[in-house]
Amino acid sequence: MEELFYFHPKQYSVDSVYVQSVHIIGEFNKWGKDEKKLAKFELTEDKTGRWVGLFDVTEGKRFYKFLINRNIVCPTMGLFTYSTVYTPEWAKKAVWYQIMVDRFFRGDLSRNIPNLISWDAPPDYFNNFGGDLKGITEKTPYFKNLFGSLENKAFYLNPIHKSLASNHKYWTEDFEVIDPQFGDEQDLKELIDALHKENARIILDLVYNHTGLNHYAFLDILKNGRDSKYHGWYRKLTHHSEKIEIPILENYAGGKPQNIEFENDPRKEDFDFEKESFISVWYEKYKFPIIEPEKFKDSSVEEILNHQPHYKLTPLSEQPSYKCWANLFEIPELNTKNPEVKKHLFDAAKKLIRLGIDGFRLDVPDLLEDAHNFWREFRQEMNAEMALSGRNPDELYIVGEIWTLDGINPSFVCADDNGKPLRYDALMNYPVRENILNFFSGEILNKGADSVCRHGGISVEDLDKNLHENLSGVSWGTNQAQFNVFSSHDTRRLRTILKDDRKLKAVLMMQFTFPGAPVIYYGDEIGMQGGVDPANRAAMKWNIYEDLLHHKEEAEIFNLYKNLIDLRKNYDCFINSSLLTLKVHNHDKIYAYARYKNESDCAIMVVVKHNFKENLHLDISDMHFENIESWKDPISGKSYLNYGKNITFKPEDFSESFGVILVPEL
Repeated sequence: MEELFYFHPKQYSVDSVYVQSVHIIGEFNKWGKDEKKLAKFELTEDKTGRWVGLFDVTEGKRFYKFLINRNIVCPTMGLFTYSTVYTPEWAKKAVWYQIMVDRFFRGDLSRNIPNLISWDAPPDYFNNFGGDLKGITEKTPYFKNLFGSLENKAFYLNPIHKSLASNHKYWTEDFEVIDPQFGDEQDLKELIDALHKENARIILDLVYNHTGLNHYAFLDILKNGRDSKYHGWYRKLTHHSEKIEIPILENYAGGKPQNIEFENDPRKEDFDFEKESFISVWYEKYKFPIIEPEKFKDSSVEEILNHQPHYKLTPLSEQPSYKCWANLFEIPELNTKNPEVKKHLFDAAKKLIRLGIDGFRLDVPDLLEDAHNFWREFRQEMNAEMALSGRNPDELYIVGEIWTLDGINPSFVCADDNGKPLRYDALMNYPVRENILNFFSGEILNKGADSVCRHGGISVEDLDKNLHENLSGVSWGTNQAQFNVFSSHDTRRLRTILKDDRKLKAVLMMQFTFPGAPVIYYGDEIGMQGGVDPANRAAMKWNIYEDLLHHKEEAEIFNLYKNLIDLRKNYDCFINSSLLTLKVHNHDKIYAYARYKNESDCAIMVVVKHNFKENLHLDISDMHFENIESWKDPISGKSYLNYGKNITFKPEDFSESFGVILVPEL
C-alpha cells in the first residue's frame, strides 16, 4: 500500500543546506541494506525545504526511519511508526454532491406537505418547500449534464428519517421510517437503483447522538415513567428532579401559555374517553400525553401542566433536566452505552444497507456516549451486514462529522493490524476549508466552526504549513478518501463568504486539486448565495440553471465546475500523488503547488490573493517535471512555455480568476 512521508530538517536540528538526499528505511528495504530497493524510497524536496514521499510500503503498522545523505540515520534513538489504511477505491475517485432533500426538487405534487411555502420564499426554521426523493430521481439528467458521467460520482443526503417537528430532519422521531414528506422506502429504493444503474454511489445521514422530543421512546417515558421499557435509552433524564422537566412554554397570556392547546380536552363536553388526550405545543409540532385525563375534568391549565406524573413543561427560560445536544431541549441525547439502544440503532442502519445504501455520514459522532467503542462495534456490524447482503465490506464508506483534526480525533480514522478501518474511512475535512477560506477572505474563523473570530487572514506560509499538517495527521489512504467540504448546510455558502468571483474560482480550483474528494453543496454549482443558517438552506434555484444564457456569472461558475470535474476524471495525479509546494510568497500573497505521477500525468496549481502588476515567475527546477517544455491551462486554453526551468505568468492571466491550473501540453 501507498503511504505518505514527510521529513523536516529543522525539526531534527539538521541544517537543510547539507541535506542532499533523504530516504525512508524499514523492513521493506532491509533498513537500507538492499541498495536496489533503497533507491525506490527517496523523498522529493519541495521549494520550502520540506521532503515529501509517497511510497508503496508493507501494509499494516510498521516501523521506519529516515536516512540522510545515505549515511545519517534519523532519529538516532527510537523509531517512527506508519499505519496504512484501506479505504474504498470508489471513494478516492469520487466527486460528491450534497442534497438537502426538502430543498432540492419536488417530484410528487400529490403529497400533503405541512407548512408548505413557495419554492422561491426565503428559508426559515419551520416551513417546508416540498422537495422529495422522487424529485432527486427525476433530476438524474441534470446530474449527467453537470458531471458528464455519474461513474465515480457520489451523493450525500441529509437526514431522510421521520422528523415531522423539524424541516431539516435532524430531530429524528423514528430511525426506521422515511419521513412521509420525502416519500417511502420504495421511493428510496428507486433512487438508489437509478444511481447504481449509472455507477454512482449514495450515502445517508445518520443522527445517532440524539432524537427529537416526538420519538416514540421519549414519549413512552413521558407516559410511563420508570416503568417504560425505554427508560434507560436517554442520558440523565432526571438530572435534578423526579420529573422530566421540558422547557417549552412561552410567556403566559390570558391564564395559559401562549403556545399550547389541549387535544381531546378533558374539560370539554366533547371529551372522548376512548381517545388519548395531549398537550399540543406550537400547533401540534409537539404532542405530550395527558396521563389519566379524566382526572382533570375540572382542572385549570396550570393544574394539567403541573400534575403530569412523569414530566413537567416549564418556561423556555429554564433548563432541561436531561442531557441534550448543545443544550437544545428539543433533542435529548441517547444513551448509546445501553445494549438495547445499540441494537436498535445498528438494526436501523442494517436495514439501509439491505436497501442498497453505500455508506453513512455520521452526525456529531464524537459526542456519543462511549463514542469510540460504539463506532467500532457499528463498523463491525455494518461490515457483517454487507457480507450477508452479498456485498464487499471494503466498499462501505463511513464519514464522520468532526470539524478538527487534533486531539484524539485522528483515532476515529485509524485501522486495525490488517489496515482495515476500525471506525470511519474519513472525516468531513473542514480544516482544509477553514485555512483556504481564511487566506482568501481575510476571516479568521473560530476553531471547528463557521463563525468569525477576527479579521486579518493568514499568511501564505501558514496556509502551506497548515495544509501539509492536515495531510500528515492521518494515513494516506484516509487522505485520499477525505470528504473535502467547502460549503454545507452548517456553513455559509462559498459565494457569500468570498464575494469576489475571482477568489471563488481560485478556491474551487484548490478544492478539486487538493488530496481528497471534493464535495459540491447543492446550488453552489450555479452560484447560489446564503449566509448563516437558515439562509444557507434555500431551495435550489432551478430558474437560474434553466436560463444560464441570461446569468453570465453563474454560467461561468457552472462551466468551471464541469471543467474541474473533467480534470479530476482525466488526471489520476489528483487522486494518487502527493502535494509538492512550489512557491510561498508572503508579501505578494502567491501560493503554488504541484501534483505529480509522471510527465503526462501531473499538474501545477497557482493562486494569488489579489491583482499584481509585474510578471510572476514560477521556478520548477529540480522537480520531476522540470523538463516539460509546454504547459496549458485547461480552463482558458492558454499555453505556457518553460524557459530555463521557469514558467512566467502575466498579470492578465489572473484577470478572470485568482487561480490557474496547468497540465502538460502533449
